[in-house]
Amino acid sequence: MRSKTRSNKLTSAVLLLAAVSCAPASWAAAANDPLIYDCLVQFEDHIKVPAPEAGVLVQLAVKEGSQVRQGEVLAKIYDDEVQTQKKAAEYALGAAYKAATDDIQFRYAEASAAVAKKKYESSVAANTRVPDSISQVDIDKDKLEWDAAVLSAEKAQHDQALAKFDYHQKKAERDAADLAIKRRTILAPFDGEVLTLYRHENEWVSPGDPIMQLVRLDAMRVEGALDQTAYDAHEMIGCDVTVEVELARGRKEQFPGRITFISSQVELDGTYLVRAEVANRQEHGRWLLSDQMKASMKIHLGTGTGAATVSRAP
Repeated sequence: MRSKTRSNKLTSAVLLLAAVSCAPASWAAAANDPLIYDCLVQFEDHIKVPAPEAGVLVQLAVKEGSQVRQGEVLAKIYDDEVQTQKKAAEYALGAAYKAATDDIQFRYAEASAAVAKKKYESSVAANTRVPDSISQVDIDKDKLEWDAAVLSAEKAQHDQALAKFDYHQKKAERDAADLAIKRRTILAPFDGEVLTLYRHENEWVSPGDPIMQLVRLDAMRVEGALDQTAYDAHEMIGCDVTVEVELARGRKEQFPGRITFISSQVELDGTYLVRAEVANRQEHGRWLLSDQMKASMKIHLGTGTGAATVSRAP
């Protein structure tokens, strides 16, 4: 009986070992972090900075290879004319503000109305004490003067309300001139490097003409292809990555990053594209990662939003 039990246990062990050895290759691969060779490093952001307004390019503050910070002045377009327009608009705005806030006409009209009222009431009282001492015509004139003063005060209020509208119009004109000046000062939209200059100082530019090409280098994108039979796309969502590049004389450097894009399209070779954003860094004033570099990328499974669904071997 003991011999039969041992035989059954031995048979079970052999069958289990055979099952493990025959497990699909994709199941075994799921236990390991994918390592993609032949990845390509590319610019994360690269734009041709356009001229927003027409005019002469009076200042070009950078040259090819210049490192710039976001908000730094890249170039200026001739703006003397709009500067003059802004100055005129500011004078007009000052006058409009004075008219909108000055209530002297209203206060004078109010005071005149108070005097006219007293005069009218005095005439009526005198005529009550001594009938016909003041003609009805004179009393009517006094009443008319009072009414006119009241209407004058109302008109002063109305004129001041209109002056406030005029003030806002002049303010809009000043703001428009200010915007026109700002549009002629071209600022860097992000930290980066000037790759190419298309225009030079004292050249005429039209709206939309490219002035320079600006590339972002503090962050780069790295793209590679994964076998869709080995790894499901949802496993890659938001995962951390480590990118490795080879520099001069065999030196290798690594850079951290995160998966930011997974293609929904499977290519003819059975792979799908994954893209990571990787933090670049400088050495001796130069960025280590460059556009079109070859790299390898290791994806750390279980570090992204799809971590709960990643299957791993025990």
